[in-house]
Amino acid sequence: MPKTWKRNTVIVGIGIAATMAFVFKKSAELERRTLYPRVWIPSMIWAKQFKDDSDPNFQPPKSL
Repeated sequence: MPKTWKRNTVIVGIGIAATMAFVFKKSAELERRTLYPRVWIPSMIWAKQFKDDSDPNFQPPKSL
């Protein structure tokens, strides 16, 4: 085992966390739904589509 395994582990962990943060941010920016979900889903918290009212056709179903 190399002498600097702890430092290397931290560097790789930071790299993975940064990559995952970028992928999450980009995915959230690009997310678009054509139909309103019938049940609550976690992405409703961060998706812009659920925060703005720019599309009048994108509304919850009347049965909810």
